[in-house]
Amino acid sequence: MLAIQLDNAITACEVALTQGGDFSDACRTLGSLLQSMGWFREAIIWHSRSLEPQTKLAEIYAGVGSLWVKQRHWQRAIAAYQQALQYDAHYAEAHRSLAGIYAQLGQRDEEIAYRYRAVILNPNWATPSNQLTLGNALIQMAKTEQAIDCYQRAIKLCPDFYEAFYNLAVAEISQQHWQAAKDAFQQALKLNPDHAESHYGLGKIAEQAEQLKTAATHYWKTIQLNPEFAVAYFNLGEILLKLRYWEKALPICYKAAQLNPQLSWAHHNLGYTLIKHQKWQVAFGALYRAIKLNPDFPWTYYHLGQVLLHQKHWEKAAAVFLAALQIPHVQTDLVAIYPRLGYALRRQARQSGLKQTIQFYRQSRALKSENRNFEFYKQLGDRLFQFKQFTGAVIFYSLAVLQQPNHAAIRAQVQQALTEQQRLDQEIAEHRREIQQHPDYHWLYSHLGNLLADQGELEAATELHQNAIVMRGWQCAASRNYQFTHDWFTHNVSTWEVHLKPFAHYPKVHALEIGSFEGMSACWLLDHVLTHPLAKLTCIDLFFQESFEANVKQTGAAQKLIRLTGDSHQILATLPSASYDFIYIDGCHLAHHVQQDAALAWRLLKVGGLMVFDDYEWIDPSHPGQETYRGIDAFLDSAQHQLAIVYQGYQVIVRKLKIPTQPIKKTVEKPVKTLYPSSSNPSPAPVARV
Repeated sequence: MLAIQLDNAITACEVALTQGGDFSDACRTLGSLLQSMGWFREAIIWHSRSLEPQTKLAEIYAGVGSLWVKQRHWQRAIAAYQQALQYDAHYAEAHRSLAGIYAQLGQRDEEIAYRYRAVILNPNWATPSNQLTLGNALIQMAKTEQAIDCYQRAIKLCPDFYEAFYNLAVAEISQQHWQAAKDAFQQALKLNPDHAESHYGLGKIAEQAEQLKTAATHYWKTIQLNPEFAVAYFNLGEILLKLRYWEKALPICYKAAQLNPQLSWAHHNLGYTLIKHQKWQVAFGALYRAIKLNPDFPWTYYHLGQVLLHQKHWEKAAAVFLAALQIPHVQTDLVAIYPRLGYALRRQARQSGLKQTIQFYRQSRALKSENRNFEFYKQLGDRLFQFKQFTGAVIFYSLAVLQQPNHAAIRAQVQQALTEQQRLDQEIAEHRREIQQHPDYHWLYSHLGNLLADQGELEAATELHQNAIVMRGWQCAASRNYQFTHDWFTHNVSTWEVHLKPFAHYPKVHALEIGSFEGMSACWLLDHVLTHPLAKLTCIDLFFQESFEANVKQTGAAQKLIRLTGDSHQILATLPSASYDFIYIDGCHLAHHVQQDAALAWRLLKVGGLMVFDDYEWIDPSHPGQETYRGIDAFLDSAQHQLAIVYQGYQVIVRKLKIPTQPIKKTVEKPVKTLYPSSSNPSPAPVARV
């Protein structure tokens, strides 16, 4: 009964406020009722309000709201407090009370919003811990800037509050405020040197800045402080793999997989590391586990296929590569898989017979039912043919013929692939015979090595190239055991020995190379020209092969090399002018790309320096109109008054002249011909690239 009377009395006060009734009388009635209920503090407040003019309307509505709260009439309380805020938006008590109501109702977002506003208006209500808790709640609501404000208030209240510094750093990272985050992590560690999470945070910042060794140091410290910090093991393992520290990576990747048993990437990294240690069977298990956890990541299949190739399981290897190619939306990104697939198919066909292999894939579970169709077979055949995997192309073109026997064009493609495979086999056999007849013709070894590498015979190709480059006079290559699968460079060595001689063994010579592949030209330069301790070589490539890293390391001069990873056009635009003594352009060979590389690099070349263009005579039939010579000629014409051509053959070498005050005709220095063997010997001209 009293509850009903109280509801009526509160309502009467609200009506008097809004409709202009006798507010004093309503307050006295409410005060007396509260007194009879034993709510003496509230009774005094309302009796006092009956004697005052209605000037503090925000406080009055807040008082009404507090009474509705006591009655657990939440919506009426909310309405009263919101009415109070209409009269005074900065009334902290109303914000605080609304936060409490929404907490009762379980409406977290509204609670935190009002609580944050209350603390802003009256900071004395929040202790450092309150500010930290509120900041954490705001982070969960993605209100990062407000969370940062709370953490900073906590720090201001308690400068030794290392948890607030840590949380502030995490929030700054989410805003990509890297320096602010770094400062906060470092301050947290000053206050608590054993805080593993702050070391981990510094590792993430260093990794973002490509400071891999610094990142590794912080991750290592993290796991020393907390041996069960799972994600730190994973991140450290990835960093060590990027740095090619295979020995250090192995135990870390093992632990990462143990602590992250459901993380596919952890098992992938472990399998990849085990391949580097040639622990094939254990690598198989790790990679198989990674695929079970994430069947949609194609590169795990690629590495698993590598294991199976090493174990000579041709059929299983081909099945794994085919599985990768059948993952939706990734086929075009897997160019590295086609040579490996072609190699597996060729070995399977040699083992079982071509007809039997075609029949096998007609029924094989390696192909999904939805892909056993003419279009898929033809597409795969085309890709294998493009990568000179002619046996594989025959297999899938033949499957397409079985789907559409009267399709004349696809039948012709089967015959073309067979013819190309026969021609290639004959060429390989002929090179082998010529090597037996002329074991001192080094270019035969290079040509055969390139052919075998294109067919996936990488070990045999590497051995042939090692023999060839030693025969060409690169004697230290034997002891350094360089691993080159292709050689598109050494036929230029005699030309380079002549024209780069003025730079050989001199201090502070700085060379720039655009396009590095496996590092053959870089290693030759470090071995023969950039031998002085103060010489340097900058290499630009979109992606550096692992073999590049390994080969450069074998020179013993890796500290002279500066790697710049990315698009050459973007990187060249950032480098300082007149910084390089010679520049080698051997990146993308399309005419427009070569011309742009040259135009951007010309600014970087010192006066008197040399610019070397590769593949002037190479023609890519798949890009008509974009022949390399067109781009080179276009640049030479545009800079004709600033250069002298000093050599023109398969490569073009130009010297940068001092810019004259008056235009002059293009200067052509007397070319120095490449010192090829006599015409009675087989030609050592370079093999066209894939």
